[in-house]
Amino acid sequence: MELKLRKIAGLVAGLTAATGLILLVTRGGLIAWAALFIGALLLTKIWLKPSKYDLAMSSVVAIVLVSSWIGTFYYVISTFESGEVVELQIDTENGLHIARVWVLDIGAHPIVYYDTEPAVVESLLAGTPIQLTRSGETSTRIPEATLFDELPEDEANQIFEVMGDKYAERNEAVEVFYSMLGSPRNRIDVVARLKNN
Repeated sequence: MELKLRKIAGLVAGLTAATGLILLVTRGGLIAWAALFIGALLLTKIWLKPSKYDLAMSSVVAIVLVSSWIGTFYYVISTFESGEVVELQIDTENGLHIARVWVLDIGAHPIVYYDTEPAVVESLLAGTPIQLTRSGETSTRIPEATLFDELPEDEANQIFEVMGDKYAERNEAVEVFYSMLGSPRNRIDVVARLKNN
């Protein structure tokens, strides 16, 4: 019986470490590092110095890490959604893409700045029409997009200034998201001015 419990504890610890490694490779983040490090440490401890508490320890660690992930995600999304958020719909080579993003009013047309997958960036750069839903009203817009890295410095600074003024403490949630949960490795920062059709 003890050998069976030891194997289950080792399996839980191994899965924790493996999940951390997968998350680290695909998106990074402190929780991924913690899962990998603690899972590997527990696995080593279980096989080198087993005890009757191994299964409980492994289970508690796994539950705490999963709860941390879910709790952080909930905090970020609820904070993010507490400001003005618009919905974008755009056709890409991978199908319809729907995103909820912050919106900035700079000049005559609204601007969105977010990180997204390459297929979406391609569609935005190509000027594929986009459906914008803002304050319950949907309109078709033509994006005039630029990669964030290619923006002139004064425009980039203006975007950060307006975003800071409008969303203030909600920006902290974005920092928490990236530091704790990481971000998919293939994401690209893009800025799109949504012009009237």
